[in-house]
Amino acid sequence: MRATITASGGADPAVAWARYENLELWSTWSPQIQEVIAATHRLSPGLNGLVVGPLGVRVPFEVLAVDPEAMEWSWHVRLGPVHARLDHVVRHAPGGCMTEVVIDAPAFAVVGYRPLAALALRRLVRRDL
Repeated sequence: MRATITASGGADPAVAWARYENLELWSTWSPQIQEVIAATHRLSPGLNGLVVGPLGVRVPFEVLAVDPEAMEWSWHVRLGPVHARLDHVVRHAPGGCMTEVVIDAPAFAVVGYRPLAALALRRLVRRDL
């Protein structure tokens, strides 16, 4: 199943992009993320690591592509046999920015993750965290 989730807010696009680009900031805007474990704390193609979620669940990931100028990036995550690809963008919008994620995963995973992703995106684009 493929689903698109968007959110708009008052953050400057460069601020929202910096919140994506710096993995140490993910837990400040994404409530389902407690920690990100990786060799570096900057998004870069080929970066592998673990996202630590509720109850210490560790989800392996690989960053597939990053385009800082276009403010776009993609990654692959998996939890056991469930695989997902997520494509993210940040764009200018009146009064701030908008962000979008396209999730390609099994339907049950998309349906379950959609509310968490929507909440995280709303926080990502807020003027103040």
